[in-house]
Amino acid sequence: MTEHEFWQRLELRICTKFEGFVDSHLRHYWCDGLVPEDYQLTASEPHIDGLAYCGQSGGERWRFTLQFSQQVTSPDEIDWSALLPSDRLTGWLTPDPESRTLRIAPQAGYDD
Repeated sequence: MTEHEFWQRLELRICTKFEGFVDSHLRHYWCDGLVPEDYQLTASEPHIDGLAYCGQSGGERWRFTLQFSQQVTSPDEIDWSALLPSDRLTGWLTPDPESRTLRIAPQAGYDD
């Protein structure tokens, strides 16, 4: 899987997760794009920060952080397919509508 494919597929997974939230307010949210901006690949807790278009309209400007455990020196070394949460997993997405942020932690996912 390429990096470009990963971001497109993750966007769809986020939309599916919003639909399945117990909080009925969040069920009306969706994601219309992820723009990675800051790659902190060699940090003690590697992550990528960026812009997410989310909310009830799908067009509100939110911030996201994608957390992962692989320490790499370039995006080309990332195993993108390993970062994509399975359809059956939950617990990997934490939206905060008040601060307009998403925390995405694929390694935190567990079987629903």
